[in-house]
Amino acid sequence: MKGFKKIGWIGILAALVLSLTLPVWAEEAAPAAEAPAVMTESAPSAPPAEAAPAAVEGPSETKVALDTIWVLVTAMLVFFMNLGFAMVESGFCRSKNTVNILSKNFIVFAISSLAFWVIGWGMMFGDGNGFIGTSGLFFIGGEDNSPMPGDLYKGVYSAISWATVPLLAKFFFQLVFAGTAATIVSGAVAERIKYLSFIVFSFFLVAFIYPIVGHWIWGEDGWPNSACGILPDRPWFTRSAAGRRWRAFLFWDPGLGNIKMERSMRFPAIT
Repeated sequence: MKGFKKIGWIGILAALVLSLTLPVWAEEAAPAAEAPAVMTESAPSAPPAEAAPAAVEGPSETKVALDTIWVLVTAMLVFFMNLGFAMVESGFCRSKNTVNILSKNFIVFAISSLAFWVIGWGMMFGDGNGFIGTSGLFFIGGEDNSPMPGDLYKGVYSAISWATVPLLAKFFFQLVFAGTAATIVSGAVAERIKYLSFIVFSFFLVAFIYPIVGHWIWGEDGWPNSACGILPDRPWFTRSAAGRRWRAFLFWDPGLGNIKMERSMRFPAIT
């Protein structure tokens, strides 16, 4: 019995000690618990997270792929016009000049490619003024995010931003037409011009003459369309104006006097 009494007294003393010390512990712990709350109130509130911008939807990959295939196939068909010109010119010239004619038709496209790549493309389709393109002039080096079209396009070749194909596909398609313009001239001067002279002329034609006239028609603000809208947006007009008119001026073409009549006859038919 004495043992139980001792245990009882010990339990009572322990309860008294705990009842006296617990309030003290609670008071000491309270400031520590309140401190983060004070710090939280003093800290500036973080701004609400902004919603992520909506993704810009451009043309689908399928559309871009199909458009690119179509553009490349049609460009290759125009490219093979050089073969046709070579055959026609060889047939109308003396047999001793056949190799010279075939060689010129082969080399003219190489020269045209270099000229159009170096500066012709930028002059023709680069943003600039009503006379000539001044942005992205050299080596197709301007800013461009093709194949994004229209308002989604961000670059310096706005005149051809409507095409949903990569930049190099646009370049190749326009290159073959520039090369064709130079090849047309080769038939007019067959057996009448020195080889080196024709090479120099072809470079000058594709690097400067063709792109400048092309910018007037296809440029973002070409002066004929901006001024009075008289020039049609047609490939034949650019090749005709850049090739045949300059050939008439440089080589005294007998058809020079018919230019005015030809324009007056063709323009009313354009719709």
